Amino acid sequence: MSVDFNQSMFSYYKACTAHNPATDKVWQFWGASTTRAKFIRDVENFAGYLMSLGVGKGDNVVLCLSNIPNALVCFYAINRAGAIANLVHPVIPSEKLQAMDEEMSPKAYVLFDEFFYKYKDWIEATGKPIILCSAQDYLPMAFKPFYNAYVAKKLSTDNSSNVVRYRDIGKYIAPTVAVDGEDMAVYMHSGGTCGKAKTVMMSNRALNNLTDNILDAIDHRYSNKDAMLMALPIFHTYGLGVCLHSMICAGIRIILMPKFKADTACYLIKRYGVTFVAGVPYMYSKMLASGKFKGKMLTKIRACYCGGDKVSENTKQLFKQAMEKIGNNILLSEGYGLTEACVCCINTMKVYKPNSIGRPVKSMTFAIIDEQGNFLPPKNKGEIVISGPTLMKGYYNSEGDREAFFEDDKHVKWLKSGDVGYIDEDGNVFFTDRIKRLVKISGVNVFPQEIENVVDNLDCVKISCVVETTINGKSSTKLYVVKDTSTLLDNEQIIEIIRQAIAQNFMRHSMPGIIEFIDELPRTPIGKVDFLALQQMSR
Repeated sequence: MSVDFNQSMFSYYKACTAHNPATDKVWQFWGASTTRAKFIRDVENFAGYLMSLGVGKGDNVVLCLSNIPNALVCFYAINRAGAIANLVHPVIPSEKLQAMDEEMSPKAYVLFDEFFYKYKDWIEATGKPIILCSAQDYLPMAFKPFYNAYVAKKLSTDNSSNVVRYRDIGKYIAPTVAVDGEDMAVYMHSGGTCGKAKTVMMSNRALNNLTDNILDAIDHRYSNKDAMLMALPIFHTYGLGVCLHSMICAGIRIILMPKFKADTACYLIKRYGVTFVAGVPYMYSKMLASGKFKGKMLTKIRACYCGGDKVSENTKQLFKQAMEKIGNNILLSEGYGLTEACVCCINTMKVYKPNSIGRPVKSMTFAIIDEQGNFLPPKNKGEIVISGPTLMKGYYNSEGDREAFFEDDKHVKWLKSGDVGYIDEDGNVFFTDRIKRLVKISGVNVFPQEIENVVDNLDCVKISCVVETTINGKSSTKLYVVKDTSTLLDNEQIIEIIRQAIAQNFMRHSMPGIIEFIDELPRTPIGKVDFLALQQMSR
């Protein structure tokens, strides 16, 4: 069934599921669940409450929650009211949230009660409506005492007149609001394709179109028996677009996981019969290392998608072995996307290409350009550029738009990804590295990820990261290495093996000037390797 993208995300969801049973489960959360009918009622009610506070079309509301049921209700309620969901990491530092308040003037705040104490003093003084949500708001009664005991020390008193608890909100009716696909739905905070932190503006149409692309990628084969593990956060386009919006529009249950832990993820997969998983490489490597990603539960899994960072060959092989052991022939499907364009390329089982990030999804187009902006033929390496309906509207206050977008001679709008790669003659896309990670040594381009791929494939190495450094005033590279815990080799032996592997695969310019061992690589909040932190350490 074809559904018009030119409407709000919430109305698109209702249209997609209009013929589904009202009793279908939308989400499950530690024994709690909600039906489609109740979910819609909760969204309408909270939207009505927001509108009673004066929240209107085009206003932005800060939504600062982890993956708890309230986050889903509040997100779609903000959308139902015609407002913009300003999605923020729930552990954002107080000073950054205060700076956002001054710059973006949100109309209201929806906050996690567990972290309210960090912002309490200044945010109450704004006089803006504050709604506090708790993980226990939807928990079964049996769980609530344990939760209260766990968070009691963190909870702040909330006796200010502008603070209300989600569970204390009464009954409200939401008036009709005219919202179309071009209206803004989301503010998403990103590093930006040019490296500087920016706020991405996404329309309703873009995220509705993404849903159609994702469901096309899984061949529209799904039912209300399927379930998606949602460990990726709602404040990231991967979590919002793939794990949430695409799944509920398909009538697929969302299994909510507020904080990723490998053992817990494996437990939830087993308990709730999860059939789809989407995550970053770090999540899969942790689940595989836990020893619990095994058994009959794996037979139900139909697809595991992985993106957001490089996937090591070791992780791919361990995943394949775990699946083959139980008779499931699926592979780890790598994908590619940007906050500015959502997920736009997936290596599906239907056209699986080793070492590729797949082919563009249904409505997206990829191309490669050189440094002068000329389009390159297949197999030529250059910057990846993307065109299609899931591109962002632009950055907040248009800062950086000129650097991010360009039009070709046919007036087609393209987004510059900031990534280097190439496309083969069959349309498969290959990712090489971030342009901002590219290191020039004696005029030669050195791509850190290519080096990492070779090093990570060594039995004695768990994971590595290459960053730029300076040695005797000249540009060079430094390789950080996390040893495999099972290796019996000493550091000098490992360094020699690494140097031999690099020498066999690359020109001399790619040989790191320094190799340093480290216990663990720093990670971003979503689990990516934080190479910028390592860059700072190397200076």
